[in-house]
Amino acid sequence: MPANLYKRGAVWWARIQAGGAEHRRSLRTSDRKEAQRRLDQIKKEVSAAVHFGESRLTWKAAVVKYLTEVGPNAVKPGTLKRYTVSLGQVGPFLESLCVDQIGRKTISGLVSARSKAGTSNATINRDLTAVSAVLGAAVEWGACETNPARDYNRRLTRERRESIHPPASADVEAVITRCPGMFASMVRFLAYTGCRQEEAAGLTWGQVNLKAGTVTFLKTKTSRPRTIRLEPETVAMLTALPRFLGSDAVFWHGEGSRYLNVASRFREMVRSAQKSAQQAGTPFRPFRCHDLRHGFAIRALQDGWDIYALSKHLGHSSVKTTEIYLGYVPNGVGTKTGTTIAVSPGLQPQEATKSTS
Repeated sequence: MPANLYKRGAVWWARIQAGGAEHRRSLRTSDRKEAQRRLDQIKKEVSAAVHFGESRLTWKAAVVKYLTEVGPNAVKPGTLKRYTVSLGQVGPFLESLCVDQIGRKTISGLVSARSKAGTSNATINRDLTAVSAVLGAAVEWGACETNPARDYNRRLTRERRESIHPPASADVEAVITRCPGMFASMVRFLAYTGCRQEEAAGLTWGQVNLKAGTVTFLKTKTSRPRTIRLEPETVAMLTALPRFLGSDAVFWHGEGSRYLNVASRFREMVRSAQKSAQQAGTPFRPFRCHDLRHGFAIRALQDGWDIYALSKHLGHSSVKTTEIYLGYVPNGVGTKTGTTIAVSPGLQPQEATKSTS
């Protein structure tokens, strides 16, 4: 693509041949080096316009197109919601660009800026996944040729796993006593079963079989339903729960609505319990709602659960995920012996089957 610089008076101009047409533009500078830099940038823009068309796809337009046309059919609602948050966070770094202008240096600069702002590697990786989803779609639309977010070396943003601190039973009870209404029962259910927050919050009576003592989770992180057995005390708790006429939600509030924003509600209860403990001069260690799941897993291994049975109960896609808990129990506990699974019959997980209340 021939190109040259020429002057009109004291100002440098660019003359570029591209796509069978001649393009002329003032570079608005009298400095030769600056003129060359601006010329190189214009050459890239003209080349991209010829290659991708005059109406190049901007990052902002690509995000809107993905979130409205692709995402709803490509990923789960929860994932799309996380993508939306991440794309909002990276917007200021990319919104002035077209998708074909986003390269390896752009992504590297984005990661660097996010890291300097104190963003954790876990969040940065989620951001990169969201950006990769949009750029991957843009490649298929013919708006760009590469997906540098997908190709970014994630070893540079390796997540550092924090130590697990299972909450003490006294601290759990202190929080539960601060929880209003059915929220207290849901927190107890989380502690008793080790299930995920959304699995408990979205639980309906159609998924509960009190007679068999089982619960079937239909919407799971792995998208595979699973059925778990309940301890007698959990069955007794569920049996005693009041039901709201016209609502199938197990844990409800108001006019039978399921709970939303479980983590934030839980944090409020923890802060309340902590404040109360400080005033009373009693020990209390704050913990997250997800720590109830960690606590359940560690207690299960200490009680003799087999690691494979526990992995199945928790709904992990791989037993390697479950193995993080082995460091919190004595050697030999939770290992597969080749004989029977060391889990009490009432707790051993089953294959997912349709259950009725």
